[in-house]
Amino acid sequence: MKLPINYDKSHWTTRREARLQYISDQNNICIHCGSSLDRDPSEEVNKMKINKNLFPKGMFDYPIHLHHDRTTGMSIGAVHAKCNAVLWQYHGE
Repeated sequence: MKLPINYDKSHWTTRREARLQYISDQNNICIHCGSSLDRDPSEEVNKMKINKNLFPKGMFDYPIHLHHDRTTGMSIGAVHAKCNAVLWQYHGE
């Protein structure tokens, strides 16, 4: 699969394929915290408080997310669900 993809214009199956490709390309490492995507996010991320009311219902049901630029819609890489929340809540990403 050619990356990046336009997250906003892609079907969920294409998003899943892209997420899996990023996981492989990133050697299973979260692009935000640098921890393995098979484990919890870094201690620094885990210490951050997340306001779950800011996020869509079910967002935390999936442990690995496809992070994307919310302005362009283009995918950036695979991140832990909590890292995605931190990027959104604290950095506007």
